[in-house]
Amino acid sequence: MSTARLPCYYISHGGPSILIEEEDITHQWLKRWGKLIIEEIRPKAIAVISAHWETTNIKVTNFSNKTPIIYDFYGFPQILYQQTYDCKGSPEVAKKAVELLTQAGFEVELNDKRGFDHGCWIPMKIAIPEPGDLPIIQISLTRKASYEYNIKVGHVLASLRDEGVLIVGSGSLVHNLKETFSAYNKETNTFEDYVASYVEPFDKDIEEFCTKSTGKERDQKLIDLINHPLLRQAHPTDDHLVPLHIAVGAAGDEQGTKLHTQYVAGLSMSAFGFGSGASVNPNL
Repeated sequence: MSTARLPCYYISHGGPSILIEEEDITHQWLKRWGKLIIEEIRPKAIAVISAHWETTNIKVTNFSNKTPIIYDFYGFPQILYQQTYDCKGSPEVAKKAVELLTQAGFEVELNDKRGFDHGCWIPMKIAIPEPGDLPIIQISLTRKASYEYNIKVGHVLASLRDEGVLIVGSGSLVHNLKETFSAYNKETNTFEDYVASYVEPFDKDIEEFCTKSTGKERDQKLIDLINHPLLRQAHPTDDHLVPLHIAVGAAGDEQGTKLHTQYVAGLSMSAFGFGSGASVNPNL
C-alpha cells in the first residue's frame, strides 16, 4: 500500500450494459484504471460516492464481509441480473468516515441494509473484477444538497486519502437521459454517432475548471456551475454531477487531469483524476 496521499477521482459509470460491452472505450479505460489502482496506487480501501444513492442524511455502508449488490435498473439484458460482485466492506473505514463527517457537523449514520448500486458495482467490477482483500465502502449523496455542501463533504473526506483510502465520485459528466433515449435507433442498436450540441461545450468548461485551477478558486467555479447556461440541458437533475463536487472538494489544492473522454448522444463519459499518481497509462 502506498504511504503517500492517494489521488482521488471522478468517473462516468455509464449504463449497466457497459459491463458486458467489452469493446466500449469507457469499459476499456475502466479496466486500465483498475490495473493502475491494483498495481501502482494499492489503496487500503476505496470509498465510492455514486449518483444512484441519495438520502436525507449521509449514510455509509457498513459490511464486514461481502457487501450485497442491488439491481437498480430495468429492461436490460438478463445476464446483468445474474452478475455478482464478491467485495468485502470495511467497518473501520466506514466508522472513520462517519466520525470525520459528524465532527464537521454533518448528519451521518452507518447503514448495513442497502448494498452497492450500479453506479458503484458496475464500474468497480469492470475495473477490479476480483477485489479480494481490498474493501470498498459507499457513501451516499444528500438529497437536494447544494453544490457548496458537496464541496464541503469532499473537504472533510480528504483526510481519508492520507490513510490509504481512494476516493471515487461516480456519475456522468453530462447526463441527459431523455436526449439519449430519443437518439437511440432500435433497428441498428446504435446512436448513429449523434452527440447533442451542449455535450462538448459543457464538458470542455468543466475540463477547464478542473485542470486550470485548484483549491478555493476551483471550488468556487464548481459552485458557480449553478449559473452555467447549459447546466439544465447537461444535467436536468444534479445527481450525476455532484459526485464531481465531492471529488473536487477532496482534491484541495492538487492538480486535476482529464483522463478519459467519450461523447454519446446526451452523455459525456469523461473522467478526471486529482493528485500525484492519478494518471492512467494508456499502455497498461
